[in-house]
Amino acid sequence: MTAQKISILGAEYTIKCQSIKDNEMFKDCDGYIDWTKHEIYIRDYSIDKDEFEYKDWKTHMNKTLRHEIIHGFLHESGLWINSGTITHNWAMNEEMVDWFAIQSPKIFKVYQELGIL
Repeated sequence: MTAQKISILGAEYTIKCQSIKDNEMFKDCDGYIDWTKHEIYIRDYSIDKDEFEYKDWKTHMNKTLRHEIIHGFLHESGLWINSGTITHNWAMNEEMVDWFAIQSPKIFKVYQELGIL
């Protein structure tokens, strides 16, 4: 995947796919967002596929990208920091963000079937 630009609530973000050789942050994660630079980084398993166990790396990369985009929406909407206490912000909760990232394609499919998108 080449670098792409997307709009998240009016803020332009660049999506960058990199291998672990190019970005050591991927030793601890599959993706992350740098809201200070409006950049989303996704580990490129088309390059790193021999180093990890995912057989369907594209599905995993898509889920990771959805996850980071949701973080972007929560940040740009003002909910990222202002959704609780310093240590318990629901908008920064990885489980909640993962739920949206995993379930959103299923939700959107139902919306499409009903013609309500």
